[in-house]
Amino acid sequence: MLPASLTTGYQGRLLALLLLLVVLGAVYLVVAAPLIELYASREAGLENKRMLVPRLKAAADQLPALRARVTQLRASASARKVTLEGSSDAIASANLQSHIEELATSAGVTIGSTESLPVEVRGGYRAIGLRYTLTGPYEALVKLLAKLEAATPPLVIENLHIHGVLRRPGTPMASALDAGLDVIGFRNNDKTAAAKS
Repeated sequence: MLPASLTTGYQGRLLALLLLLVVLGAVYLVVAAPLIELYASREAGLENKRMLVPRLKAAADQLPALRARVTQLRASASARKVTLEGSSDAIASANLQSHIEELATSAGVTIGSTESLPVEVRGGYRAIGLRYTLTGPYEALVKLLAKLEAATPPLVIENLHIHGVLRRPGTPMASALDAGLDVIGFRNNDKTAAAKS
């Protein structure tokens, strides 16, 4: 128990005021501070959502144009030839070979030899490959590579190597280079084609 002098008079009032401040501080720390912090975090969340609204509206306004663009791209992709034609690997390989011969002739490159590569199954496609040895000026070889890169259906170039032709000392320098490369085209896998039928 406290002495009577501390509970009455000036010291009692001061002690009561001190106890009131301690209780109010405890109530603030236990109740008010967490509520204020919760309010501030929710206010920040609402502000973030308010900032997102114009961006979401802009994205929603672009949605019809984007859907139209996707439809257009799908239509052009389905119309574009992406695989080699031919009812068998041999026919597809022959078609690929004649196509590359046309490109080489138009670029001014001479084909030294052609070798068929083994057919590989890659996913739903069959990789039909041909190995070439070529001769021609540097500019013509670069022109052929550009044509192969832009060819339809798309072709993959692998194992490219270009080197100068050895010459005897005293002979004029030859402008032709030798090159070797593998050209791969893709054909729908027969199992995939049968499943689509």
